[in-house]
Amino acid sequence: MVVTPKRIFMDKVKAAAKVVGDKFFLSDADLQVLALALELKTKGYSPLVATDDYSIQNVANQMKIKFASLATFGIRFRLEWVRYCPACHRRYPPDYKFETCEVCGTRLKRKPVRKRLLKTNKEN
Repeated sequence: MVVTPKRIFMDKVKAAAKVVGDKFFLSDADLQVLALALELKTKGYSPLVATDDYSIQNVANQMKIKFASLATFGIRFRLEWVRYCPACHRRYPPDYKFETCEVCGTRLKRKPVRKRLLKTNKEN
C-alpha cells in the first residue's frame, strides 16, 4: 500500500521546516515522510520516524513528531538556522531560495542562530 500525504500536511511540514531553517535541506521524500507522520498523528496514531538525518530530526522535533536514530546518537538540540554570506556577512532568511549572495556572488553558508535543548525524544 502506497500512501501520499494530503497537501495540507505537506504545507504544514514546509512551514515548520522554514521556521527552523531546514527547508532547503530536505528532499521531497523527506517532506513526504514528515507529512505522513503528521497526518497519522492527527488521526490518533503515534508515528515514529526512524532516521539519522539531522534536518529531518530537527523538523520532526519542531512538529512534536517522535523520531529515532539508527546509527547515530541523534540530535540533542533543536536548531534554528540563518543563511549568510561568508564574504560580505550579509544575512538571508531561512527561505531565501538562491544559493549565492545577491551582493557579491559568494556561495551561502548556514549557521545556527538559536538552539534549544531537547528534553527527551520520548516527550515529543
